Amino acid sequence: MRQRAFGKTLFVMLWAILTIWLGASSLHAQKPNAGKTRFPGEHTEEKLAPVRPDRQISDLTHQVTAQLPPTKSSQQKIVWRNLIDQHLFGAMQRDAIPHAPLTNDYEFCRRLYLDLTGRIPTPAQLNAFVSNNAPDKRDKLIEELIASPAWVGHWGYWYGDLVRACANRIGNPTLKHFDAWLRQSFKADKPYDQLVSEMLTATAPNTNWMPDAAPSGFLTRWHITGATMYDDNYEDTADEIIVNAARLFLGVNYQCISCHGGKGFLEKVSLDLVSKKRRDFWAMAAFFGNTRIRVVPYQDRYTITDDGNGYDTKGWSQVRLQREGGDIQPTFILTGEKADPRKPLRPQFARMLTQHPQFARATVNLIWKQFFGLGLVDPVDAFDLARQDPKAQLPAPWTCQPTNTDLLDALARDFAAHRFSLKYLMRTISRSNAYQLSSRFDGDWKEGYTPYFARHFVRQLTAEQMHDAISQATLVFGNYKRRDWTYETPIASARFWTEAASPEDINSGEAKNFLRTFGQANREQFDRQPGGSILQAMMLMNSPFVTNRVLAENGSLVEQLVKSAKSNGELVEELYLATLSRHPLPQEKQLALSWLEKDRRQGAEDLHWSLLNKLDFVFNY
Repeated sequence: MRQRAFGKTLFVMLWAILTIWLGASSLHAQKPNAGKTRFPGEHTEEKLAPVRPDRQISDLTHQVTAQLPPTKSSQQKIVWRNLIDQHLFGAMQRDAIPHAPLTNDYEFCRRLYLDLTGRIPTPAQLNAFVSNNAPDKRDKLIEELIASPAWVGHWGYWYGDLVRACANRIGNPTLKHFDAWLRQSFKADKPYDQLVSEMLTATAPNTNWMPDAAPSGFLTRWHITGATMYDDNYEDTADEIIVNAARLFLGVNYQCISCHGGKGFLEKVSLDLVSKKRRDFWAMAAFFGNTRIRVVPYQDRYTITDDGNGYDTKGWSQVRLQREGGDIQPTFILTGEKADPRKPLRPQFARMLTQHPQFARATVNLIWKQFFGLGLVDPVDAFDLARQDPKAQLPAPWTCQPTNTDLLDALARDFAAHRFSLKYLMRTISRSNAYQLSSRFDGDWKEGYTPYFARHFVRQLTAEQMHDAISQATLVFGNYKRRDWTYETPIASARFWTEAASPEDINSGEAKNFLRTFGQANREQFDRQPGGSILQAMMLMNSPFVTNRVLAENGSLVEQLVKSAKSNGELVEELYLATLSRHPLPQEKQLALSWLEKDRRQGAEDLHWSLLNKLDFVFNY
């Protein structure tokens, strides 16, 4: 069925998507480390190089929007709604930078659903929003989605990716409880500083079998064994915890100075790290010197206690170079504050980390990138703390790192003032008119406009978003059987992939092959792999995961429409709304109707397949 010729219009459409994919892939290839597998313990200058991907996302946005169908943008006057608008539009006004208009309701609705829930809207949801004439309908939709179970599922799964929680590293029971704890924390809008503190101070004195030990999943993830699986390498484990805690919660990667000092190595990477020594890193790791993470033999579980003898600097390391010896006092690297040895060490570290302004700055920058596609500091884990002040005199060729320092600091202070609420932060971002700008830009776009966020940047859907969007658009869900890791038995089925605890939680070879092709993280060995590829385009065209879902059978949307009393014109409209969240253009509808007039069933199947292969399905714009 899929090999039939559809005529010139479809042929051009498919080659357009191939061109964009290859363009996106080549843009990643321009960067030494873009899309590169990142393994714990690896340290290179390229990995930490403070290169902003401005041109990458700007060029991709230009390529995609040039292929999108024409549409009318919103004619609503742009007002400055909150601190984000004040800083961004204020900078554009000051520097005479033009910006895109507000996006229309159809595009805004699709964008918001994808960003807040990881899913596309149904035709009923889309029509209800577009037909609503209330002036505050965008704010109301934001509130509705942030309060939805889909928001919890999307961000709970995303955070599991962020901290790389996987059963092969933390054990099946731990993964189950850690995932449930994460989702409950997101649902309750637990203050983010509290959530991080609970992970850093978690204990499991017996085994982490019970739910009350659920936060221990973060620490056990970075456990490094000794000579055998059940031996322990305490200092290396402490090092790994610090490397990842600092990278995730402070936006600073100290991996290099865990093996060698910065001087002579990092002059081209970070002004701040050049002055740092290995002993500075050890002093941070010493906060976990008493922490002992042990594998419980043959039970796929861990214990976490604080009965150790401190951070030993005299022994060899399995991962890093030999330590030099000497006494080490736990010291927070950003402030020089030393721990009180009479008190538990980890709570002191958690307090120092979460109360430092860099914790809030790194967090808002991390979330910002999920909505805008580009961080105010990018990469998000490559903050150079010596280049944060725009008034500082920096040696050439260094410049201030954040594209808008005042905005980053203001947003961080606002986040902290509102009890580190992730829901509040996402609400603030979504409500801003800066976020609601169109990705289409009237006039000549210049590269210098990119740091101003003068248009909305497009992003390719993630692997999970692609999976869930195809399922939602076709109404053919996997109904995957998830496993209860405690008893290794199937439990309730999952329709959307983000209902799973991790990529391992669902055993479907067809779906996993599709997801891996689109860059899904496996959480154990590598992070999400960005960028497009010809294989992804071919997977959309030929994979049974796609082609079987557009057949007029198994309760699919095509089957329901073909058997309904709807006219061919109504059928075409419904498929466009369900898949692309828009109505067809006149020429698109005319072509689709010609297919349906020849064979209603075959034409509907072919139409839905072609819509799943269109550019505006694959990208969030």
